[in-house]
Amino acid sequence: MRKFLILLVLFGFGCSSDPKKISSIELISYNWDLKLPTPSFKGEFYIQPKLYSILNLDGENESYVCEFSPNKNEIYFHSKIDASIVTALVESLSLIEKNEISVDSYRQDGCMESSPMYRLKVIFSNKEEKFYQYSLREDGKADLAIRKLYGALRVNQIEENYEKMKDTVSFGAKKQSFINFSMHADTLNLPLPPLPKDNKVKFIK
Repeated sequence: MRKFLILLVLFGFGCSSDPKKISSIELISYNWDLKLPTPSFKGEFYIQPKLYSILNLDGENESYVCEFSPNKNEIYFHSKIDASIVTALVESLSLIEKNEISVDSYRQDGCMESSPMYRLKVIFSNKEEKFYQYSLREDGKADLAIRKLYGALRVNQIEENYEKMKDTVSFGAKKQSFINFSMHADTLNLPLPPLPKDNKVKFIK
């Protein structure tokens, strides 16, 4: 009996210290955009996220939403979504990885409504990180998981089912870090086109 208890304790310890256990997930939805040149400004390509969120497996999240209706409006909030939505996303990660889509063109999408890219950052309890990139294209399991997660966060924001975020500084730093990573990854895969010399730009694949 004593040996059985010792084995049980060791087994339990081994399970609780699983190095691959997910501690949090970051999601960003974005498009590339262009600040048009002026006589005193040469112009700039940049990423404007539509949504950025840090979630745990229980559905607790800190999130950012940027709306253009018609003026830019940025909202930082804390909310909770159903844990099953996060679970479904985790269960779809292998499909997302199998069907990863890299950016293949740069568009001017100031309203952020057409075909955004999605990037995920999965953080494990041993501090390892893994990134995934995806673009919605069909009604498969991976698409459904991302749509449900995105939709649940937006519903909380639209219905004001949230609390205002208290610490936007550290959250903003994480958001900017993810934006910087996305800019580097995208331009490594597909270099940016030359900046226009006027208010017209031709985007080349």
